[in-house]
Amino acid sequence: MKCTFSRCLSLALVALMFAPALRAQQSIQVYLSAVDSESKPVTDLRAEDIGIQADGSPCKVTKFEAINWPVKLTLMVDNGPVHNDALRQLRDALRKFLAELPTDMDVTIVSTDPAPRFIYKAGTDRVKMLSSLDLLTPDQGAPKFIDAMSEAADRVDKDKKDKNKEKGNYFPVFMMVGSAGLEGSNPRDYQIQKLFKQVQDNAITVHVVMQQNPNRSVDIGTGTNQIEIGLQLTKGTGGRYESINSETRLSTLLPEYGKQIATSHQRQSHQYRITCQPDGGAPKQITANTTRAGLSAALTIDGRIP
Repeated sequence: MKCTFSRCLSLALVALMFAPALRAQQSIQVYLSAVDSESKPVTDLRAEDIGIQADGSPCKVTKFEAINWPVKLTLMVDNGPVHNDALRQLRDALRKFLAELPTDMDVTIVSTDPAPRFIYKAGTDRVKMLSSLDLLTPDQGAPKFIDAMSEAADRVDKDKKDKNKEKGNYFPVFMMVGSAGLEGSNPRDYQIQKLFKQVQDNAITVHVVMQQNPNRSVDIGTGTNQIEIGLQLTKGTGGRYESINSETRLSTLLPEYGKQIATSHQRQSHQYRITCQPDGGAPKQITANTTRAGLSAALTIDGRIP
């Protein structure tokens, strides 16, 4: 989905997971993010600077608009048995993670055991955000990884479908700090399908850190537990999945995720949405060229830049 170019960038829609089917004569919409040689967003591109092609033929640009949408993060944290003996280390690692994020980023924090519940509702108050981590209390139940993901996806979906269109103008990111122990969710197949559809439709990026615990059983054969779902979600959205065996790794790993999300925020929050009309049938490949040299760009169908 990404390429560095002087004059050309391209995107094969058919190669993308979750890519929607295009019908003949249907307008095409793509997102373009560009940064200069200093990795700063390019905010002064014009329609005449960009050419779009559908299967090599010109695709007439009918709309070219700047999209300055922020990233909104939902941080989900397993406070169950796996992390009970290292809760202080977990809180410390989460503070380091939050320290890497832009101070104006909207963050929601949810614990997953015994059920998904807010410990910090959406906001940017860094002092309250950090102090809310003290509300992460140990629980002996089975964490609800899938339920937490599903509820977060429901909230995003509701925002995106709100009559007030401005409410849904953001790029959602989910960060799950989970465990590979027993999973407390008991979803039906249709609920899993709904989760994946909402993630697809709303361009949600999913990142997962999974803490292993040899003393608790794991069954990945069902296809509905947290490991399988986490792997599929991260792979399908371009996110990052890491499996770790020690809580001490969290203190260095979570800041890495924070830096990645911060970089993504910089790219995603300054983009251009381009609508064009292909001449002919449904194209298999969309490409773009520019007269502006020395840019690093990403061309995507949904604005998602993990």
